[in-house]
Amino acid sequence: MRYFVLLIGAVLISSCSQNFGSVPATVSQQNLVTRLSNPGPSISKVSKIDTKQKQKIVISGRGFGTMQPYNGDSEYLQIWDITGGWSAGLDNISQDDTVTLNVTSWSDSKIDVAGFTGGWGEYNWTLQKGDHLTINVWNPQTDSGPATAHKKVK
Repeated sequence: MRYFVLLIGAVLISSCSQNFGSVPATVSQQNLVTRLSNPGPSISKVSKIDTKQKQKIVISGRGFGTMQPYNGDSEYLQIWDITGGWSAGLDNISQDDTVTLNVTSWSDSKIDVAGFTGGWGEYNWTLQKGDHLTINVWNPQTDSGPATAHKKVK
């Protein structure tokens, strides 16, 4: 019990020793302002998605951050075919997608994808009419997200 009281006292003293209105050292003021002014990405619309490998997919919304165009995987965009049991474009600690994405532009409000690349077509990794998709977007600058949208293949 004494240890607990000492610990609480140390936290209170530490908090009081900072200037009024200051941010604790564990959170930078820039990160705090970024988190408060940009709560995270959101998707407002996803264009029609069909069964073709090469097609224009437009993801519209806000808070996406920015990235250079790329052809491959990233930690910030995933198109997941729930029905088919595979996903494209995501590379993180838990997965590295074999099917990749050709991202031709990425702005804070719009991401343009020119289609699927990499392992498209292997092991039935294709889109079929009626497949249910989940699109996930994370902001590369803040790591916030994902913004999620659901779409059905036409």
